[in-house]
Amino acid sequence: MHPIEHLRYVARAHGADPVEIAIGAADALASISRDPAAALVSARRLVEHHPTNAPLWSVCAHAVTSMDPYRDVDDLARRIANDPTATNLVDALDGASTICMIGWSGHLVDALARRGDIHALVVDSLGDGQDALRYLSRREVSCELVAPEGLASAAECADATILSALAVGNDSVLCAGGSLALAAVAYCVEQPVWMVASEGTRLPDGLFTAMVAGVRDRPDPWASGFDVVPHALITSVFGPSITSGTADALARMKACPAADELLRRSVV
Repeated sequence: MHPIEHLRYVARAHGADPVEIAIGAADALASISRDPAAALVSARRLVEHHPTNAPLWSVCAHAVTSMDPYRDVDDLARRIANDPTATNLVDALDGASTICMIGWSGHLVDALARRGDIHALVVDSLGDGQDALRYLSRREVSCELVAPEGLASAAECADATILSALAVGNDSVLCAGGSLALAAVAYCVEQPVWMVASEGTRLPDGLFTAMVAGVRDRPDPWASGFDVVPHALITSVFGPSITSGTADALARMKACPAADELLRRSVV
């Protein structure tokens, strides 16, 4: 496939696995890295089409700022593809029998499937709970759906509440809608709140602020489908290089370059 056609395909791949989209974008952007102007226009379009895919934004930031974009984009794509976050979670879940989750990432599902001995209480988030339930069931993970009004009891009964980061900022995390309420309840009943922050999700302040504004700056932010969870509510963090860190580890994660040029509208 021609690089430009590949980029168009990635830009239109809504609903696909965010990790696969990021890796596909890395491959396409690397192939046009000798043309900085084309890479910048393409990166802007990718960011516009995937407003909450932080690994993709990280790939694009490297593509438009690096002195050697082919090398750096390829290196990041390899790290995203070989992210050990799931393995770190498998070890951390030792001794747990029930977890409560909202929103979901492939890393969390993979960890639960590899353990095979944990029951997942899946809190519904704007109807996404059913999709998560079907996906978990296909991986033979014991699970059940929890209506939003039952999230408090679910958090209280679980050994840990696990959230998945869409993007990580300096002092807060963008997550699926309902995550803030679930984290706040778990925190209040003194149950652990875990955050899964995979490779590429840490963004510099400018990009994180723009991503949050893009989905939350509206007259009805409660209907956006996204929440911003402060680091203060999180008790443990798991990521590619974090096996059981505290919330402070989120701010110390390595962010992608501050590529503010990505935020200008592309010319179609």
